[in-house]
Amino acid sequence: MTNIVDFSELVHFTEKQKEAYRAIKKYKYVFYGGAMGGGKSYWLRWGIVGYLIDLAVLGYRNVRAGLFCEDYPALKDRHLSKIEYEFPRWLGVLNRSDYEFALYSEYGGGILCFRNLDDPSKYQSAEFGIEGVDELTKNKKEVFDFLRTRLRWPKLQDTKFLAASNPGGIGHAWVKDLWMNNKFEPGEKEAHLFHFIPAKAIDNPHLPESYFTALEGLPAEMKKAFVEGNWDLFRGQYFTEWSIEQHVVEPFQIPSNWKRFRAYDHGRENPACCLWCVLDYDGNVFVYRELYQSGLNVDQIAQEINRLSEGEEYDWSVADSSIFANTGIVDRGGAETIALSFARNGIVFIPSSKRRVDGWNLMHQYLHWTKDKQPKLRFFNTCYNSIKTIPSLIHDIHHPEDLDTKGEDHSADTMRYFLTILNDQVTPPPLTDVEKKLKQLQEAEQFNFSEFYSGKMYQPEE
Repeated sequence: MTNIVDFSELVHFTEKQKEAYRAIKKYKYVFYGGAMGGGKSYWLRWGIVGYLIDLAVLGYRNVRAGLFCEDYPALKDRHLSKIEYEFPRWLGVLNRSDYEFALYSEYGGGILCFRNLDDPSKYQSAEFGIEGVDELTKNKKEVFDFLRTRLRWPKLQDTKFLAASNPGGIGHAWVKDLWMNNKFEPGEKEAHLFHFIPAKAIDNPHLPESYFTALEGLPAEMKKAFVEGNWDLFRGQYFTEWSIEQHVVEPFQIPSNWKRFRAYDHGRENPACCLWCVLDYDGNVFVYRELYQSGLNVDQIAQEINRLSEGEEYDWSVADSSIFANTGIVDRGGAETIALSFARNGIVFIPSSKRRVDGWNLMHQYLHWTKDKQPKLRFFNTCYNSIKTIPSLIHDIHHPEDLDTKGEDHSADTMRYFLTILNDQVTPPPLTDVEKKLKQLQEAEQFNFSEFYSGKMYQPEE
């Protein structure tokens, strides 16, 4: 027999936390997120415990639940350190060696397992009837996708995924897409089961006035994220200049005499990104087209770039300098390069500069705007992935001048390659000269790219 618990008297949820808890009954994927001080972590652990007790009343006993953080220090700080004084002794017992809180049999025998996400693959054989992730935005979407595969329990149809987080982090963009913008992968059958409850500090009546006074003194972007729960600006955001209103425009007819360019960042498992840019008479850049796709080989990517480029001419095209390195694939008596593969498909790239921070500084300059001056860099609203990922990038905590490469930085890198060459003191060779040299090499069946990009040809800076 399972004892009935007066859950509301046990946890004393705020009105907003009650709303989020009620949502668990109706939705499968519940995200409670926003400002600091909204009681998100408290709601998460008690929401899981409450649902374990509810399941026991329905006859599902000994269900295992997982509460995940990015690492064990975070688990200890946010949750394990709270158990002793929050969870009453009559409810269950904490096994410190296994990091598990087991409800007593009279409350269903459910087990709340505290786990970290430093290597999600170690849960390959695990099963959970309920999963909760604290600070979900600290994770890539691949972590969420994997945890969904572990969300199952014998005979239990109504499994749950609960999450809480502040704005920001490497997962900011995909979390916002799923729970706030309702943008799902094609074929998503559970889209109607996602639900977002915004959290704000003012929703928590237990916070002292001094807490709000301290938050009011934060920089503008931190204040919007941590006080107001704003998901457009957040702590650690790298491109704080970003504004949808300023940097995104409706497509327009591009004048035929504006200079056109292409920039490319290679990927196969990660997305390959190609951006098409134009330069107007005042030095403003408009990104008017993008290709953003993973899982394609070089020839397939080249064919798609050629298809999208049909009928257009470019002053030059730039790509990540790494594609000029030997891949180890032997072809025509020598090692193949990705650049060579593109060249054989008629796409001749010049190598990008390796000066990352210089490139980011240029990007900051081009994104900068004031109430009296528009930014020099804008994107057509059809460039969806660039618009989504660039503002989501964060600073590298070890190298604050650089951005965190764990984020989805493919569009940003592509833009950096372009702006660095555009503003470089070294002028790239005219495309006509490059084409002549390529034709000579093709006719001789010699593709020596160390020769091709040396001497009088463009030499990238180290």
